[in-house]
Parts: sequence; C-alpha cells; structure tokens
Amino acid sequence: MKKLNKHKLFIFFVAIITISLLFFFFRDIIFEIIKFQSDDNMTGVKELLDEKGLLGCFMVVFVEALQMVIVVISAEFIQVSAGLTYPWYIAILLCDLGVFLGATIIYIFVNAFKFDGAMFKKSSEKIAKLSKQGKSIQKFMYFLFIMPIVPFGAICYYASTNKISYRRYIITCVTGVIPSIITSIFIGKAISFAITESIPFWVVLLIAIGVIIVLLLAGFVFLNKVYLKGHENTPDSAYYSLIIKLYKILLRKRAVPTYDAEGLKKIDGQFVLLTNHPSFFDAYCATNLVEPHHPAFILNRYYFRNKIFRYILNKMGTIPKKLFSPDFETIKKTLKTLKSGYSIYMCPEGRLGIDGTNYYITKETGKFLKQLKLPIVVATINGAYLVKPKWRKDIIKGPVHTKITRIISKEEVSEASVDEINDMINHALTYNDFDFAKEKKAVYKNKNKAKGLENVLYYCPKCGQEFKLHTHNNTIACECGFSLDITEDYHFTENEFGITNIHDWYQMIVEYERENIKNGINLSCEVDVKKFNMDNKKLDESGQGKCFLTNDGFRYEGNLKVTSFEYDYKVLRALAFSCGEEFECYYDNELYYFYPKQNKQQCAKWALLVDELVKQEE
Repeated sequence: MKKLNKHKLFIFFVAIITISLLFFFFRDIIFEIIKFQSDDNMTGVKELLDEKGLLGCFMVVFVEALQMVIVVISAEFIQVSAGLTYPWYIAILLCDLGVFLGATIIYIFVNAFKFDGAMFKKSSEKIAKLSKQGKSIQKFMYFLFIMPIVPFGAICYYASTNKISYRRYIITCVTGVIPSIITSIFIGKAISFAITESIPFWVVLLIAIGVIIVLLLAGFVFLNKVYLKGHENTPDSAYYSLIIKLYKILLRKRAVPTYDAEGLKKIDGQFVLLTNHPSFFDAYCATNLVEPHHPAFILNRYYFRNKIFRYILNKMGTIPKKLFSPDFETIKKTLKTLKSGYSIYMCPEGRLGIDGTNYYITKETGKFLKQLKLPIVVATINGAYLVKPKWRKDIIKGPVHTKITRIISKEEVSEASVDEINDMINHALTYNDFDFAKEKKAVYKNKNKAKGLENVLYYCPKCGQEFKLHTHNNTIACECGFSLDITEDYHFTENEFGITNIHDWYQMIVEYERENIKNGINLSCEVDVKKFNMDNKKLDESGQGKCFLTNDGFRYEGNLKVTSFEYDYKVLRALAFSCGEEFECYYDNELYYFYPKQNKQQCAKWALLVDELVKQEE
C-alpha cells in the first residue's frame, strides 16, 4: 500500500506542475489569440507568435516530457501549440526532444528504479491485448505511435517493461512519434493560417479531421501489411481487430459490459465457443470474453453477398453458413480454420431471440460439434436483448453480462450422443433477461422502449384479436382499449392477466397458437418476393407470389423462374424473419425473402407457427 501511495504522490506532484505549465502556456497563447481574433487584430496575433523566444522552447520540451510521464494527458495539445508558435522544423525538433526526455525518464523509472507503473496498469493491459506473441516489439511500437488515440507515455511504459535495449527503445521512440508530431504541428499551422487569413474555423476542422483519418488509415495499413503480415484471411488480421473496435465505439456509453470467464484457463488449445443470440453485438461480447483468443465467426451467408462486406469478412477469416439449411462449404472451411490453429465461434440458435429467452438449437448442431472433436465452451449473454432487441431499432443504455455457463470437455463430446450434446447446450444457453434485470435492479431510462413491439406481440389478451396492437413511447395498446406500459425495470405495469414482461405475453401467444394448430391451420398471404443467389447478384430475381402454411408444410407459388416449391417440417427447420418486414427460407441454394403485401405484422406469426410445427415432428 505504501508503494502505491508513493506512486500516487508522485503522479499528483507531476500533474500539478504539468497543469500549471499547461495553464500558463494555454493562457499566454490560445487565450490571447482568441482575444485578438475577436478584435480582428491580425497584427497582435503575429507579434504574439514571434515573441515567445527561448522560454517558450524550454516549455515545449519540458511539458511534452511531463505529459508522457503522467500518461493520462495527451501530448497533442503542446504539439499543436508549438505549431502555432514556431517554424515547423523548430517545432518538430522541440517536440521530439521532449519525447526523448520523457521516454528516457520512463525507461529509467521502469528499469533502474523498478517503477512498476501500477497506476498505469489499465493502459498497459489494453496495449498488451493488441500485441502478438513472437512479433517485433519495435514494429508494434511504430504502429502504436502512428495511431493518434494512444498516449505516447502509455506506449513507453509498456515497451520499457519488455526486453528491449535502451538504444533500440529510444531510436524507436524518437522516430516513431514523428508522423504524429507532424500531424499536430500541421494542425497548429493550419489554425495559425486560418486566424491570420480569416479562414472559417470549420474549414480548418475538416482539414484536421481529414489528416487524422489519413493517419489512422496509414496505421491500419502498417498493422495489416507489416506487423500482422502473414495473418491475412485469419482471425488475427487487422480487419478482425478493426471490427471489434468499431463495435466498441458504437456501443460506448450504451451497453455496459462485464465478463466472467471462469474455467477458460483450464482449456489448453482450441475450442468451440457457443453463445445465445439476444442481440446484434453478441460477437463483440463473445470475443471480449475469451481474449486473447480470436475465434473465427460462423456467420449468415447472406452478409457475404455485398462486395465490401465479403472482402472484409473474408479478410477476418469468417466462415459463411446458410441458416437452417445444409451447407457443406461451412464444414469444409471450418475444418480448414481448425487446421490453421484457430477456435470457432457460433450462435447455435441461428437467429436473434424474440422474447428475452433462448430458442432451442437444431438437432444438426450436436452432430456438427461431434465432427469437430473439440471442447465446447458455452456462454450466456444477459442484458443485450433489453439494450437492443430484434424488434427495436434504437440502442438504449443498460448492463450486459457475459459469462461461461458450461464447459464440455473433449472427452465428454466424444462419449456423449448427439441428443445428449444438444441437451447440455440447450440447458447451458438458458437465460431470461427479465430475471437478469430484476436481479441486477437495472434501470432502463428511455422514452421509446416499446417502439416496434407490436411486430412481435400481435395477439391481444383482452379482446382475443390479432394485429390490432400499436405502440407509442413506452406503451403498447390495442384498439379495444387494453394497454400496458413498460416500466424502468423493463417489466409491465400490473394488469388483470398477470403479464409481467414481454416473455410472459409471448408465451401466452405461443399457447394460443398451439390451440390453433390442434384445430388445423390454413394460412396464406400475397407477397412480394425476392430471390437472392448466393454466388452471383446478377441472378437475383424479384416478383410476386403467394405463400401457404398448413399443418403439413410450407408452400410458395409465384412468377419467378422457380414457380413453386414446398417443404415439410422435417426439412424446414425454422422460418427466419425480420420484425414487421419479411420472412425467409432457402431453397436450392438460393435465399427467398417474402414481403407480405398487407399486414406485415404477420411475419412473427408465420415464424412462430413453423417453430411449433417443427417441434411436433421431433
């Protein structure tokens, strides 16, 4: 504890000095420039930029070094200020001297005084996640220095703890920072030019953003072509890390993730990771759970049709899969991926959850997993459905917890039957997000939590009519006058039917449809239809037709080249759908989307009925 307190005192002391100097420097230059600009006094700006002299040079070097030592303050401010004040070549030299001094101080702290950097452990751990065993630490440092989002000091603390000589270390530091320094100085020069020439600030801002984007792209190219060379088309590629980073940016301050990976360390080597599928960012949760492993994703083949997506997904080593349909290429690519030494990640439910609980997996899952002959890690993601369910477009803020619920050893996989494996997975994937919200006492403050829910809860428990419900803000209501509000803990207000949450209501609809099936169903609807060829977009077709659903099977008739086809429930394992839009299935290696011409709410009904009819066949 004493050692940690010394670190805190040290940082507090350095921070006070740095903030004082920064304030002085900020006051003398930026505040005065703003004042001169407001008075339209260009002569005063030029005089101010010329008068700093030797003291200003010393301040640039010293403040740059101190900013590196305390890590948490970015060095860009002093670099931009130097660009405002001095000729570009002097500014570059001063900033690089500051980096030399700061990097040397950090190296001495870590290697001579055994300063363990406990206060900067979090930054070092984040950097370590990007590192690849066996790769050059110098190449990795160059990549990090190019990226404008990583503080110089954090990079130096991380590098100093690795086995690298001072000579290699300091040469890498003083040369690696030059692109970032030049960028910051350019921004400073642009600001100075904009002020003296009365150029609008937004023009300068756009230029600065453009430069930063170019720098990020340069860093990405370096990462992919140099640091990660040889990892193209694998989960170790730069594209994989980029997609996970974009997920993090998208979910920032909305999904609040936590993880429990207890038991993962017991697995030596490859594994198959399975999770439930409550939301569109499950892959992000899954990969963070098993860091530093990068499992290859098994993903809906539909997303490979777009050229850009296909390029990125292939670069990531992603494996395409047709939903609820045999796909021999999936098995072939999976085995190839395993042979290359990577683990596999998939969502065996095959579709997004509809009511905050899990679907049962298909029988084929167990058979597929036995072929792989690997241990199975099963994890559940709780809270993601409430943050971003399938039926709502918006993401709201809330906790998301991912934990390993079952590890099935390689020996268990070998000895168990297909049905036993499926039972173990179904049990381990069981979750209820409404129980999770209640347990965590979570609060979801949003004015539109119910928006889109009418496309799932289509049956009114009061009047018994279908498709008469609508939503507004946090309320779902029927034309008959029945209505329920979603509270801040994601439960319904008290009602005479005892419906406490979305799952309860949906299960009521399931029971209602089971009775309909007993009496026999004969459902049909006029549809617009799109046929997507998985290999060639030029072979896509659009047209009209009609879909039929009975107790015996599903049938389509229309005006495409394939005028009709039908499935019984031994072959049609499920009918995937988008809420209030379409339902879909594969036929003869092509994907058919059916868009009801009237009453698009019925898509959920078709999917639910197929689920129940398939269960009767099992």
